[in-house]
Amino acid sequence: MPISLNKVNAEAYAKVAAALEQNGKAAVEHATGTGKSCIAWQLIADHPQASFIWLVYGAARLTLRREDVRRYNDGVLPENLIFCDCGVLAEASAEEWVRLASRKPDYLIFDCYHEVTAACWAKSAQRLLRLCPEAKLLGLTVPNSTDQKCQAAAELFEGTVVSRMTVGEGMALGTLPVPSNYAAMLWPQEGQMNLLRARIKNLHLPAQTNALSAQYDEINWSVRQAENPIALMPRVLTDTQGRYLAIFESEDYLDEVQEQLEEFLRTVDSNAHFYRAECDCLRDAEAVKKFCTSTETGPKVLFCVNSPGVQQPIEGLAGAILVRETGEAGRFRQMLCRALVACGRKPIPVFDLTARFDGLGNGRVLQKECTTAMLHAGSEHPGFQQQKPMRQSYHLYCRLKKELEARWEAFYAAAAAVAAERGDLQLPYNYLAEDGLPLGRWLETQRQVRAGQKPGRLDADRIARLDKLNIGWKQRSELAWEKAFASAQKYRDDHGDLLVPVRYRDRSGFALGEWIVYNRQRYVSGNLSRARIERLESIGMVWNASTDLWEQSYAAAARYYLEHKDLEAPIKYVTPDGFALGVWLSSQRSAYKNGELTLEQVERLEAIGINWVNRNVRKWQENFEAAKRYAEQFGDLEVPSNYVTPDGILLGKWIARQRYAWQNPDNSSARVTPERKAQLDEIGMVWDKYDPWRERFELAQKYRAEHGDLEIPLNYKTENGIWLGSWLYRQRQYRRTGDPRLGEVHRRELDELLKDEKPHKQSAAPSGKESLREKNWEHNFEEAARYAKEHGNLLVPSNYVTAGGFRLGVWMSNLRAARKTRPDSFQVTPEHVKRLDGIGMEWDARIAKWDLAYEHAAAYAKANGDLLPSATYRSEDGFGLGDWVRRMRTARAENDPKLTEDRIRRLDAIGMKW
Repeated sequence: MPISLNKVNAEAYAKVAAALEQNGKAAVEHATGTGKSCIAWQLIADHPQASFIWLVYGAARLTLRREDVRRYNDGVLPENLIFCDCGVLAEASAEEWVRLASRKPDYLIFDCYHEVTAACWAKSAQRLLRLCPEAKLLGLTVPNSTDQKCQAAAELFEGTVVSRMTVGEGMALGTLPVPSNYAAMLWPQEGQMNLLRARIKNLHLPAQTNALSAQYDEINWSVRQAENPIALMPRVLTDTQGRYLAIFESEDYLDEVQEQLEEFLRTVDSNAHFYRAECDCLRDAEAVKKFCTSTETGPKVLFCVNSPGVQQPIEGLAGAILVRETGEAGRFRQMLCRALVACGRKPIPVFDLTARFDGLGNGRVLQKECTTAMLHAGSEHPGFQQQKPMRQSYHLYCRLKKELEARWEAFYAAAAAVAAERGDLQLPYNYLAEDGLPLGRWLETQRQVRAGQKPGRLDADRIARLDKLNIGWKQRSELAWEKAFASAQKYRDDHGDLLVPVRYRDRSGFALGEWIVYNRQRYVSGNLSRARIERLESIGMVWNASTDLWEQSYAAAARYYLEHKDLEAPIKYVTPDGFALGVWLSSQRSAYKNGELTLEQVERLEAIGINWVNRNVRKWQENFEAAKRYAEQFGDLEVPSNYVTPDGILLGKWIARQRYAWQNPDNSSARVTPERKAQLDEIGMVWDKYDPWRERFELAQKYRAEHGDLEIPLNYKTENGIWLGSWLYRQRQYRRTGDPRLGEVHRRELDELLKDEKPHKQSAAPSGKESLREKNWEHNFEEAARYAKEHGNLLVPSNYVTAGGFRLGVWMSNLRAARKTRPDSFQVTPEHVKRLDGIGMEWDARIAKWDLAYEHAAAYAKANGDLLPSATYRSEDGFGLGDWVRRMRTARAENDPKLTEDRIRRLDAIGMKW
C-alpha cells in the first residue's frame, strides 16, 4: 500500500510512531484538507501484522475514508483494517460487538473525534475502549476546534498532541493552496442591522442613545454605500461560463436561503443554472454528474452542505462561494479548506457571503496568519489577494461593538456595586443607580434576552458573571440549576466521571448526589429540556448509573471470554485489576432468573457465551449424570470412594459428599435439596453410611462362591474397580499380626470366612529375593520402567491404571509418601531408590504434579498452536488443563512464590498468554 507523505505529515508521522511506541497514545491536530489521514494510512502500511479499527462519525466521513482505500490501495480494504461508524456502532447488536472485540485490535484510530456527540461516544468509543484496553490510540482532529461536542473525547487525548498545523501554516508550507482572490460581503444584511438596533435599545440610555444611534446610522449608510455585490462578484468569480461550488454552513440554512440566493445570483447573471447535491459522497451524487457534464450557457452553481463529503476533488471548478449563517472562525476555516480541496487543491477565487458582521473579519485574520507564516517560511509574496468592499462598514461595526461592550460593562459595574451592598439583584423595574443608569430595566432586559424573549447578545461568559452577582433570572430555579451544574462540572473535573454517590455533598454543602438523581428521574420521565440534556451529556452525564457500572463489568466479562473462549469463571475469580468477575457473573444469573435484566443485556451476555445455569448447579448435574451412568452399568450406587470416571470425575468422593451433606446439613458446605435427593433416589442412592470394609467382605464371599476358593491374585480388580486381591492380602496380614486396624467384629467374620483355609494360602512370604513382596515390587517397577520408556518421564497421574489393571499412579504416590514419612520402609530401600532414580523418579510430589501439568500444557500448545484452552478443558486422560492454566495466571498476578522464574520461563516458551 504505497503512501506518499508530504514533508509536514512525514515529520508528524515520525513523532506519532515514537509516541505510540513510548506512551501508547498520540494525537495530530492539522487543519482540514491537509491530508492528516495519510498518517494513519502510513501507520497501517508499516504494521501489516497488527490489527486496526478506524472509527469515524457519520456516513459522509466513512465514504471519504472508503475513497481513500480506492486511492491508496486500489479499492481493496487491507485485511488488518476495519472501518466503524460511531453512530452505527452505538446501535450494533451484541453479536456484532463480540465479533468486533474478538479482532483484539492493536490500534484504535479516532478520526476527527471532535465531531462525535457525547451520547454517541459513550455508546460506541467508550465501550470499545473498555473492551480493548491494551490497544494503542491515534487521534486525528483540527486545531482550536470550537465544534468539540464531547468533553470525554477531548480528555482522552489531552496532552498527547505531537503535531499541530493551522490553516495559515498549511498554506505557507504548500499543503493547502492559497485563494487566488477573496472577498467577503454581509448577506443578507437586514438581520444584522436589526440586531444592532435591538442591542442599542436594550441599553435604555435616553441621554446617550442618540450617540449610539448616530453610529448605527453611520454603519447603515456605509453598508448601503459599499460596492454593489452584483458588480463585485463578476470581478472575483470571473469565468462567466464556469462551474462554481456553493458550500452552505448547514442544511437548515441551505433550505432557508436557497431561493433567496438563487434570486440574488440571477441578478448577477441571468443565465445562471443551479444544482443541489444530496449525497454523502459529493462526487457520486447524480446532481454533481449533471453539473459536471452540463453544456448550458452561463455559470453553473452546485449547492451542497458543509460536510466531509465535500472533500473530494471535482474536475473543472472555477471557484467557490461560502454561504455562512454565523461568523464563527473555526467553521469559516473548515468551509474554506473543504472548498480548496474540492477544487483540486489549486488556487481559486472565493466569494464569502456571511450573515454576521463578525464574519467579515474572518478572512482578514486568516490573511494575517497566512502572511506571518509565509514570511517565516521565506516567501517573497506573502498572504493572498483580498477584496475588502465592506472595510469601512466592518471598522464602524467594530467601533460600535466596542462602545456597546463598554456600556454593558458600565451597567455590570453598577450591578456589582448594588449586589455587594444588597446581596442580590432583585430590583424594581424602574430602579436607577446612583449615576442615573436605569439598572432595573437593564437587568430585566438581560433576563428577557437570555429567555429568548428579546433580541440581543448574552454569551456564556456574561451569563456566568451575572450568576456570580446572584441576578435571579426570570425563574429562580434556573439560577439554582446553573449553580448545581457548576458543582457537577467540578466533580467531573476532580473525579473523571459523574457517578456521584447519592449522599455526596460538595464543599459548600450542596447535595450534588441527590441533584444528579433528580435530573436522572426527570430525564426518564421526559421532563428534562433538550438543552439541559445536551449540557449534562457534554460533561459525561450517565442517565443510568447502574448501566454504566454494568458496562464496565460487562467489558471485563467480554475480555475474559475473548481470552478463555467461555465464561466459566469460578465464583472466587478476580481479574488482574481486582474486579470480582466470578461474583458479578453469579449476580447476572440471579438477575436473569428474577427477570431483572433488560433484553439488550440478556442478548449481550448470551453473545459472549454465558450459561444461565449456576456453575455449581451445572457441576452437580454433570456429576449426577456420571452417577446415573455408573448405576446403569453396575446396577447400584455403591461407588468406591477412590473411583474416578473415565472422563476424570471423582465420582466416589462426590457420592460420599452427597451422603454426608444429607446426613449433616449443618456441617457441610454442599447442599442436597429435596429435588436433588429425589433425583438421586431414582437411580438407587443409599443414604446410610457407606461401609467399604463390608462391601469388600461381601465381594470376597461372592468370589469364593463363584470360584470355590479365595486364591485371589494381588492385582485382581472387580468390575466396579475394587482391588479385592490386595484388600484380602492386607486383611490376612492384620489377622495374623493382631493389627488393631482389624476390629473385633470384623476379625470374627474374617475367621469364619477363612476357617477352612490352609495355613500356607497367602500367608506371610519367606524372606529373600524371591519373596512375594519382592516379586510384587519387581512387577511394579517393571510397569514404572515401561511407562517411563513410553512417555519419557515418570510423571504418572494419580489415577493412572496400566493395561493389566495395576494402579501405577497410586503406587508412585505411595513411594513418595514412604520415602518422606517412612524412610526405613521396604518400598524405598537404598537399592530401590537407586533403581527408581535410574528411570527418572521425581520424589517431590509437588514438583512432579506441576511437571505433569506442564507436560499436558506443552502437548496442548503443540497440537493447537496456542495455550488458550477453555476454563473447562480436560486432556484425554481427564486432567483439568483449562483450570490449571487459569490458576497459573492467577498465581502470576498475585506474585505467588510457588510460580518460580524458571517455571514462568518454561511457560513463556510454550506460548503462555498472561
